[in-house]
Amino acid sequence: MNWRKSIPVLILISSGTLLAQKTTETVHHSTMMDIELPSEAILDPRIFYVAMAKTTLELESTSQQVNISEVEVLTYINQSGNKEDAKKWIEDVEKSLSVRQYIISPSVRDPSFLWIWKDGLYYLMYASAGKKEAAVYFGVADRLPVSLNQVVPSDESSENQTVIDDYQSVSTANTPHKATILNDAPMVTSDKISAELIGGWGNLVGAKVNWRDESTGYMLVSGVSKGYGLELKADGTFLQTMVVTSGRPNYRVFVSTAGTWSVLENQIIFNPRDRHYRKWENEIIMVDEHSVPEQYTLFWTLESNDITGKECLYIKYDLQQEKWDELCKE
Repeated sequence: MNWRKSIPVLILISSGTLLAQKTTETVHHSTMMDIELPSEAILDPRIFYVAMAKTTLELESTSQQVNISEVEVLTYINQSGNKEDAKKWIEDVEKSLSVRQYIISPSVRDPSFLWIWKDGLYYLMYASAGKKEAAVYFGVADRLPVSLNQVVPSDESSENQTVIDDYQSVSTANTPHKATILNDAPMVTSDKISAELIGGWGNLVGAKVNWRDESTGYMLVSGVSKGYGLELKADGTFLQTMVVTSGRPNYRVFVSTAGTWSVLENQIIFNPRDRHYRKWENEIIMVDEHSVPEQYTLFWTLESNDITGKECLYIKYDLQQEKWDELCKE
């Protein structure tokens, strides 16, 4: 085929795809949350805006190792031009959630984000008020942040642990183990590391992580707008990095966690010594903080990617998580 002739065809297909996209509509109800809105809003299902909203939600969720799937984008047109009216609309949305008996917990880092849950369903909400409009994004989360697990009522017995027997490994080369999730239990201890896990995993390791730009003093990431990396070192230390950027609002979040690691059967045990969280808005740093997180674990298995042939580390923070996260070796 002559490539010069194929270009117009591609353009026509692309245009047709754009024309086929869903259009905005006026609504009085959030389908995702099953609540009545305080007044009419615009539901925007267009691919670009949904993707942009998902990226914004991931500014909060990624740093908490939570995955966001479906997203609902709602916009309230603020006819008065008074920002307080837009804030009031968002507050009334939160009241509607409370009426439906959702539990709401603001993010400890950014009150623009709210964690919401009810009946074993988890959501993340982002809200922003301005003179012209108020924006609300709802996203389905696969779990809550670890810090919120202790406030979630359990239907299980009061025993100290829950055993999950249906652990399924994605690799036939690794023997699955019975996995135990510990609730309020003593720290898991192990002094073993696994040679097969040593190395850099994911798209944000090694040379892609630039710790400082001397001209600006900013912590930067090279060539990656959204990424995750896990470096497991032979001396028993680890470096976990993640970055998320968003164009609306213009945010960038970079999180790095360092500490020691070990292995106990199908779990990697992390004992963090420092987590550095930074957030920029319009290239102005808004948050720059250090903390020491509690111990956490990942369930793991190794397998080659069917397409690339690369060796990949497949991880889950919770065995009830639907999908394994894939981190291929760099």
